[in-house]
Amino acid sequence: MLKLRIIAVSAAIFAVIALAGCNAAKKPEVSAPAVSSTGTPAASSASADSGKVAAKIGNEKITLGEVDEMMKTVPEQYQAVAQMHKDMLLDSMINQRLLYSEASKMNFDKDPEVQKQLDDTKKEILIKAYLKKEIEDTVKVSDDDAKKYYDANKDKFKEPEKIKVSHILVDNEADAKDILAKLKAGADFAALAKEKSKDPSKDKGGELGYLSKGQTIPEFEQVAFALQPGQISDVVKTQFGYHIIKVTEKEPEKAIAYDDVKDRLKQMLLADKQKERFEALLKDLRDKNKVTVYKDVIAPPQPKVEPQAATPAVPAAPATPASTMPAAPAPAQQGK
Repeated sequence: MLKLRIIAVSAAIFAVIALAGCNAAKKPEVSAPAVSSTGTPAASSASADSGKVAAKIGNEKITLGEVDEMMKTVPEQYQAVAQMHKDMLLDSMINQRLLYSEASKMNFDKDPEVQKQLDDTKKEILIKAYLKKEIEDTVKVSDDDAKKYYDANKDKFKEPEKIKVSHILVDNEADAKDILAKLKAGADFAALAKEKSKDPSKDKGGELGYLSKGQTIPEFEQVAFALQPGQISDVVKTQFGYHIIKVTEKEPEKAIAYDDVKDRLKQMLLADKQKERFEALLKDLRDKNKVTVYKDVIAPPQPKVEPQAATPAVPAAPATPASTMPAAPAPAQQGK
């Protein structure tokens, strides 16, 4: 299992290095420098270590600091394992530099197709940097913003009414009525469900769990939500067959507490505000740069199709009266 994890992490690290520059690394939060047991700030010690040479490729050096910088681009879910296997990351960095060096010697950067890809990548990086500055770093949502929205839209933050339902499903009405009679006489619902129902829920005594409105077909839902806990319905016909429904619990609609939705609400509001900012930014740029779109060029009008002259109808051949049709000769019977 550990081998598989290492292989997966190695692949992820290599992919991160191969795509370095396309994805921005997350910066760690700045905190007060830790102090070592000798009284020297740990940051100073780390700074000294960063200059240590971790590998050489000819005269080119790869320092521990460069390895640590690349480590920051490893996805968060792989960080713990990657920290224990820095040698794998270093190997990937060496491989990358060797491959880059050989590709440069062969003048691949002069190839028109490669140049186009490099230009496209450069554009993507610049656009991401610009949008980060203009949107991600600018648009924020505070706890107060989220609370104000919640207070003004409490009707949107409710858990719908729920019922805990069981049912017995059979193919014909006569069987359903027979089961209903037994239930009214005191038979156990779960036992009859296990014995008679054709629905997979029979293994759980017919239990379907909690349902809210909209999760099942209208004919079933209408009857089920009209029942009170402990009540059993009459026979209910749906496209699936004949049901007998029992409600065991009922939970009324209730408000969702602010603390339970705060984080999701902030993300939703942030996405909305960023979208608004993005659209406003694009509109401003289009207006400022006097963008004109020639729709007839991008989507030329289709040529008019002249209506074709109607083709004269060909009179159908007169039907032959059935009485004049010669009867097919009967097959000769073979003698026994």
